[in-house]
Amino acid sequence: MSKFLVLVPSSLEAEILRELPLEVYITGIGPVESAISAYEIFLQKKPFLAFLTGFAGAYPESNLEIGNVIVATCEKFVDLGRQYKTHFTPLPNYLYTLNYCSLNHAYTEKLIYLLEINGFSPQAGPLATVCSASFDATRAHFIEKKFQVLAENMEGFGVAYSAQKLKVHLIEIRVISNLLREPEKKWEIERASQVLKGVWKCIIQDWK
Repeated sequence: MSKFLVLVPSSLEAEILRELPLEVYITGIGPVESAISAYEIFLQKKPFLAFLTGFAGAYPESNLEIGNVIVATCEKFVDLGRQYKTHFTPLPNYLYTLNYCSLNHAYTEKLIYLLEINGFSPQAGPLATVCSASFDATRAHFIEKKFQVLAENMEGFGVAYSAQKLKVHLIEIRVISNLLREPEKKWEIERASQVLKGVWKCIIQDWK
């Protein structure tokens, strides 16, 4: 059995990693489906360490490009709040809602170092979890400025919250497949897939 327990959003990512010696599980797409699936997987497998991997869309001012590697230091659930005509606010504190999960631990730092010495130049920072992928540059600019995030995905917060509840150390690695400053452009999945596979070959070879 592989020592790497890897969660992916869909069969697309699973197929990319299929030939590698990894224990891969599909969570489903979106914060709800991924949270439920991750919780069930973690309960069954009881891992000390797990990975979430896949693709992400880079926000306009992030300076990220197609194929860049990002490692999450935290996940922010940016669709949980009150959307007014002119602004967005979190839900009131007395409701005790959670919209932030830290992923900043020693294993994340270890991965960043491993990728750096192997020439991947990973960018580490906060990621946004959304319920709807941004195909509107105005929305992308708003989320980026409001939450100070590098890129968006649809599963990070759900999986991170499940990991937090069950005391699993989670590492999230994503590759940029689309640029939200150009939302009309087709996602470059093939290029991002090659990088994602290369990242995992590196981890398998060099993680000690």
